[in-house]
Amino acid sequence: MQGKVKVNGKSKQSWHSFIGVLWLILMIIVTSVVQVPLLYMKGGSLAHQLMWAALYLLGFVVAIALGFWGYRRVHKGWQRLDRKDWWLMVKGYGFIIVSEIILGGANNVFYGETSTANNDALHQLMGRSSLTLIMLSLTAVFASPFLEELTFRGLLIDGCFPAKWFWFPVIASGVVFSLVHMSDNAISWLLYAVMGGTFAYVYKRTGKLQSTIILHGFNNLIAMGAMLSTMLH
Repeated sequence: MQGKVKVNGKSKQSWHSFIGVLWLILMIIVTSVVQVPLLYMKGGSLAHQLMWAALYLLGFVVAIALGFWGYRRVHKGWQRLDRKDWWLMVKGYGFIIVSEIILGGANNVFYGETSTANNDALHQLMGRSSLTLIMLSLTAVFASPFLEELTFRGLLIDGCFPAKWFWFPVIASGVVFSLVHMSDNAISWLLYAVMGGTFAYVYKRTGKLQSTIILHGFNNLIAMGAMLSTMLH
């Protein structure tokens, strides 16, 4: 009898993980598709540009709603952040900054690059038009953190792995997160993997997705501010 229960438990976990992987694949596709309207905001009439801007924002609303619906299947409840959570978020951000300084320096030394391929692509998109710059800046801070954390932390960690696992889902989250960000060398890829892994570590420690949504949003705010400053000068 005990053996049968154990087998059934394994089967249930396997099915849970299989569904989680399907959700993850769906959301990875969605996170890419929502960016498509950015390519059509340049040129044409003002009405044409505003139509694509509206579709861009609507896409994020639908994608985030879909992500939350999937996340509620694998994670029940929503607790408030406490002082320990905030302190862990501060330490996590500090670790990200230190790792970016070290890996960014190594990227410059070994590959002669002062920016990642992903940031260069964002820089080019932001330079296409004023509307593109505004839309991309807003969603990078207020929408993408929700969508990406639901996908690469919530659905990946809670939907694809047993709750008792810690380091493997943290590493897997970092790896998958980096794979969807443009990198043209190993150091650039590692930079995003460390960032994603840090978000995952904070999430596993707190069990509260808002901790990484806020952390991710703040990180993007500083990054976009630096990028805008560079463009203006």
